Amino acid sequence: MKKIKIVILLLLILSLITGCWDKVEIEDRAFVMAIGIDTSNQAKNYIVTFQFPNVKQVTSAAGGGGGGGGQPNFSISEVGDTVFSASRHVSTRLDKRLFLGHTKAVILGKDVVSNRDKFLEVLDTLDRSYELSRKLRLLVAEGKAQDILLKNYKFDPDIGVYIDDIFKQYNRTSIFPNIDYNKITKSLHDTNGNAIIPVISSGKDELKIAGSAIIKDYKLAGWLSDGENMGYMWLMGFVKGGDITFNMPTTDGKEVKIPFNITNTVMKRQVTEQDGKIIYKIKYDVEGEVTEYSFQKHGEMFDTNVLGTMENKANKVIEKMINDSLKRFQKDLKVDMVGVGDYIQKYKPGLWSKVGPEWKTRFPDVIIEPVVSTHIRRIGLFK
Repeated sequence: MKKIKIVILLLLILSLITGCWDKVEIEDRAFVMAIGIDTSNQAKNYIVTFQFPNVKQVTSAAGGGGGGGGQPNFSISEVGDTVFSASRHVSTRLDKRLFLGHTKAVILGKDVVSNRDKFLEVLDTLDRSYELSRKLRLLVAEGKAQDILLKNYKFDPDIGVYIDDIFKQYNRTSIFPNIDYNKITKSLHDTNGNAIIPVISSGKDELKIAGSAIIKDYKLAGWLSDGENMGYMWLMGFVKGGDITFNMPTTDGKEVKIPFNITNTVMKRQVTEQDGKIIYKIKYDVEGEVTEYSFQKHGEMFDTNVLGTMENKANKVIEKMINDSLKRFQKDLKVDMVGVGDYIQKYKPGLWSKVGPEWKTRFPDVIIEPVVSTHIRRIGLFK
């Protein structure tokens, strides 16, 4: 009896130390780094494109094998009635199992976000995926997402990682918002279908992320240009860097273009109600440096009047960006995507209880007053 107990105990121990029953070897997995989703003109609803690296080449290079052979990555497209079914049907053409745990970017074609029902279906599929990270980058293509992922580029061929790295440098330009999938879907849920999504486009052999797609009621409502997008970034307090340019008159009656590099910004807000009107004031303290000037006119920059003129010019350029963006949201779209309602709800709950129920109709009439105060801290070194 004792021997039987020992045997049973050993069998139990062996069952606990066995490997995972559903283990998949690394070379048998396709680690999808980027996904593109478009609508289809065929009987099926969607075209889904997956891009993943050549694992054999990567592992060979890591092991000192000289990088292996073949192309560095693969892209494959599949049609399906749903995004999920398309991902499943890929298995009929691919000898690997798709793994989405490392996906860095999802690109939606313009046709997807232009169709409210299709956009909602895609969002639902992405939300239900247990593999996809909520920190991935969600972007809108100006055309087809498939065209971006199937194209050959001169840079790092891993598009998903490349896109993620571009976002890490967003504060060098501030012409697209540094927001991820989680923040975008939160905006959609909180505002009943409104959000700003960065736009991606492809040139001859390169990618570019600039501007934004405006989503209103879960549908594409328009686009923000680089300048309007930077205005939106100012309104949201996202600007941490970037540059602007203004014309500066010189003593000889000519003009030179002055690039001003933003190094620091501080935004303060205040809201009041006067005679039934809501007044939303935003004050910006901006610091930066002049990075170029006319070579023979450097000495002029010691003149405080010249510096003051430059600062005023910078103020007007930034205020114009902000006002242009406000016009799009208040007059054209009539939707609050710039955080005015959120600020009132958080800091003026009494006022919000009065205006909140009718905020959609009140927002276009809100008086928004941006005031910019620029300070040039550095003018560079010269003799």
